[in-house]
Amino acid sequence: MYLFTFLSRIDPKSEAAERLSNIGGAYVTCWINFKDYEASEELAKLLIRKSGWIAEKKTEESVVRKRFLKKRKDKQFYSEALKHGYTLIFNMWPKDAPDAEIDYESENKIGAS
Repeated sequence: MYLFTFLSRIDPKSEAAERLSNIGGAYVTCWINFKDYEASEELAKLLIRKSGWIAEKKTEESVVRKRFLKKRKDKQFYSEALKHGYTLIFNMWPKDAPDAEIDYESENKIGAS
């Protein structure tokens, strides 16, 4: 199973845009139960798009093995992905969040140099 996280924004043309008008963006965590890495990543992006969002930037990726999961929530998401083929978790923030415009990934890369 693969785990991807994408920095995402709402597609302004989607139904989600009206329903989530006060949301500034989200990190979408995608648990994908598929054998092929490239296909899993494309499936994750497609599922995000189908939910009314645009995956702008992949921030994390990993292979997931059940025996290494420690947290109850992670085990739950893993089980859901086994059953349904995928699980998406949207960690959203409001448009007016004080740090909504900060790109933490870029800052981390600059600080690590």
